[in-house]
Amino acid sequence: MLSVIRLAWRNVGRNPRRTGVVVTAVAVGLAGTLLSMAIFSGMMFQMVDNAIKTDLGHLQIHAQGFNKDPEIGLFLEDKGAPEIEAIQAEAGIQNWAPRIRGEGLVTSPSSSVGVRVIGVDPDAEAQVSMVSGSIVQGGYFDQKRRLVLGEGLARRLGTEVGDKIVLSVQDLEGDMNGTALRVGGIFRTPSAELDRSTVFLELAPAADLFGMGDSISEIVIVGHSRDAVLETQARLSAALPDREIERWDELQPLLASILSVMDQMASGLYLIIFVAMSFGIANVLLMAIYERIREIGILLAVGLSRGRLVAMVICESILVTLLGLVAGFTLALLALFALSDGIDMSLWAESLASFGMGTRIFPVLTPADFTIPTTVALLTALIASAWPALRAVRLRPAEAVRHD
Repeated sequence: MLSVIRLAWRNVGRNPRRTGVVVTAVAVGLAGTLLSMAIFSGMMFQMVDNAIKTDLGHLQIHAQGFNKDPEIGLFLEDKGAPEIEAIQAEAGIQNWAPRIRGEGLVTSPSSSVGVRVIGVDPDAEAQVSMVSGSIVQGGYFDQKRRLVLGEGLARRLGTEVGDKIVLSVQDLEGDMNGTALRVGGIFRTPSAELDRSTVFLELAPAADLFGMGDSISEIVIVGHSRDAVLETQARLSAALPDREIERWDELQPLLASILSVMDQMASGLYLIIFVAMSFGIANVLLMAIYERIREIGILLAVGLSRGRLVAMVICESILVTLLGLVAGFTLALLALFALSDGIDMSLWAESLASFGMGTRIFPVLTPADFTIPTTVALLTALIASAWPALRAVRLRPAEAVRHD
């Protein structure tokens, strides 16, 4: 077999120009596809990570039926004490935070806006979301009876830090309840939806406003990674069978669908690139065989088996493909290194914010971006070599040795 590989390698190098054209085509196509997918993946992963860090968390615990009808009357009693005990014993959880979640109306001297109202424990919330680190004006619950709201909502209300606003909600009894609070801080996150429609206040005043007592609406959980979420969910579901425990992708199926579409797009692009590549490889091998008809005839005449001849043609195809893969991966990695500081997309900041993305995109390549094209390329090389191999084994030694 080693002799076949050496012979195939020598044949690949016989016509460097022709081989170089195919290798270059494979490398440029592969590098371009990898770079495009890395940028697209970076955008999608950033969108998912921002959603997890701003609101979703990796997991959320609710009372049964909350996600079908998220009303304030479906709550966890005693501030989720049983859940907290399970969380503290759960090794797959990094941080957690209790919340009260409801709907309300914010009224300022100039406007009234319907909002999501989220009551939080400031210290615990700072460990599961980026809101505390996204304050651009004022402070993060550094004074009592303050709320924080998004920059977009502040513009809609025409308010600034220190202004008084009235927050009205419907409590557990169905009665309207309201309180006057001052704007303590204004935040800006990558999520335009969060910034324009959400207010955060401390857990105690939120509980008083909604009449919740010691109850909460949900517990938000952040694990060590998205990859470990399934295992953590399974353990918590076993420990808390009477609670709804849902992952981020179940809470926001659109995000999961986007990631699935991204994977399908990548597969489609790789398929297109390598189908085109197969024609180039087949053409190179056919030309090489045509130029070596007499040589092949002599090899067959002196005892080279047709099986080894087929192996030689297949090896040539695989070697050309491997050269293209190595060159393509090298080009892609060099391009990604050049973009390691990210791509400035500030010109499209408003549009990106509507999708929950920041203004700097960092390209991302996953292990699958290397294994999938390598596998597809090698399979393509095998298929592309079938026709030239069949053409070679059909040669008759007696006629081939007389070929000019």
